[in-house]
Amino acid sequence: MSPKVLSYGAGLDSFAMLLAAIERGEKPDVVCFIDVADPDHADPDEWPGTYRHLREVVEPLCRREGIEFVVIDSTSYPVRDARSLFAWLEARKQIPVAGPARICTRVAKVERFERWMSDRFAGETVEVWIGFEKGEEKRAANDPNAGTNRKPKPGGAVRKNRFPLIEWDMCRCRCEALVRRLGYPVPRKSACTFCPYGSKGDWQTFARELPDVFARVARLEADKPPTSSGKKLSIMGYRAIKDRDGNHTGYKAPPLPEYIKGTYKPMDKPCKVCGAAVRATKATACGYLDNA
Repeated sequence: MSPKVLSYGAGLDSFAMLLAAIERGEKPDVVCFIDVADPDHADPDEWPGTYRHLREVVEPLCRREGIEFVVIDSTSYPVRDARSLFAWLEARKQIPVAGPARICTRVAKVERFERWMSDRFAGETVEVWIGFEKGEEKRAANDPNAGTNRKPKPGGAVRKNRFPLIEWDMCRCRCEALVRRLGYPVPRKSACTFCPYGSKGDWQTFARELPDVFARVARLEADKPPTSSGKKLSIMGYRAIKDRDGNHTGYKAPPLPEYIKGTYKPMDKPCKVCGAAVRATKATACGYLDNA
């Protein structure tokens, strides 16, 4: 029997995947969270609410259910040669970028997870659970950072991916409904505070609630040297910008202190899976979603 490892991103999707597995009587053997932080949490990292939910909700749940909970930290598995993802970017005068390759995910998450997996399950085939939602089948098939399913180096573990939320027809709305039905606090989207996939609203929340940390991220962006053609790049400048009708309008975006100005109006979209008129939120922040 292959060991089952739930790759725990620490947001709503991965938490719902864990709860659904317990409810279905199909528990993973290990829940594994890959932390991008330095040991002292001195560098920008995940949102404070993410760590709080892990500490107050997820770890106790795993203990009660007899599921091993593992944290891959930078002491045992460094982010290459750095103490944290942010320190790795800072040393290279690099900024996080969006796009299929997503170097942040590869360097800080995938590489370290696969090193740990090969150390822990050398020579075994490991079933890795990934929390992509129903409706994200294309992402599951094509995302290079979802894992490779390739043969490892001699003596390493063989990774076999599984996407339970897709199997169980669980969109984000159904994930949130499950968490609320079972009486747990709903975690917000898991992401680094400096994630280029954040919305303008996320960045505004970041600047308002964690101003000192935001300032450090803005300095990281400002310190990135121009490209060989003289272009000054911004973190959100890598993300495809679309209008309210979904039309692509380019990649250009101003530096963060300018980007966060103005009013943010989220685009309410229906859920194509469950038919909800407004799809469940993916906002990030320091606390939990309102449980009212």
